[in-house]
This record gives sequence, C-alpha cells and structure tokens, in this order.
Amino acid sequence: MPSEQMGNLDSPMGLALVICDTIIEDKATGKKTLVGLFDRLFSGRFPCVHPSMSVFVTLTGSRGTFPCEVICTHTDDATIAFSAKGEVKLLDPRQVVDLVFRLQGVRFPKEGNYWLRFHVEGIPIMMRTLLVRRQPASEGTPPAHASDEE
Repeated sequence: MPSEQMGNLDSPMGLALVICDTIIEDKATGKKTLVGLFDRLFSGRFPCVHPSMSVFVTLTGSRGTFPCEVICTHTDDATIAFSAKGEVKLLDPRQVVDLVFRLQGVRFPKEGNYWLRFHVEGIPIMMRTLLVRRQPASEGTPPAHASDEE
C-alpha cells in the first residue's frame, strides 16, 4: 500500500548505505555485525564476478510500508551491475529500521565507477560510489577482489 494511503506523504530518511562482505545477524538480540566493509573492487580482467557481497541500509523518519530497491549502475547509467527489491515497514517516525540485501555472483561488465543508489517508492534517497578497477600489477592483494569471469 503506498504511503499516501497510510496517511503519510513523507518518504523515509536514509541514515546508512554500506557495502560489505557479509552481515551477521544475532537472532536473539537483532544486532548486526558488518564484516569487511569496502568501497572498491579489483579484478585482473573484465567482465568480472564478485562472489558474494551484502548491502546494509538504515532508514527512519516516516510511517508506512514502502517498496524499496538497491540498484548499482556504471556511471554511464546504462550498465546495471545488480538490483534487488524489498519492502520496508516503519510503524513510527522515530523507529530506525535496518535492511540487509545479500547478493551472490554480482557481475561487473566493465571497469569504472559505479553508483549504488537506494530508492524508496522509485525515488533515490541515498547513493554512494563503488570503484571497480583493474588490479594493479605491482601491489599485493587488494582488500576486496572479484574473480575473473570465465
């Protein structure tokens, strides 16, 4: 049900948009541990595939149920690396809600800068960059590594 029908015209406000290797959720407490935060990936060639990553989103400031989506596009805005849809429910504007998107086998078609955008009801409310680069030959293993696509 769109937020206007719930008696609220305001979209949620974004507090966090984080990319990491994995997110551990404690079932008893609901606490989350983000492991291996990164803002760049390296690969020997392109296209490449990152085997597993998670996107962590935190929202607040509204009431209602909202469709949402995380989308990662190359800066050319035509090349999509991934997208994942979900729904967020806020019972009170003071409530803080965490969303976790777990992604497997993310394919990056080409090297370059990507934008990670988080949309609520089709409207982007947060964004950040993700750099996907060729692995430098002279350096050691970078913090996050995508495998070459076969």
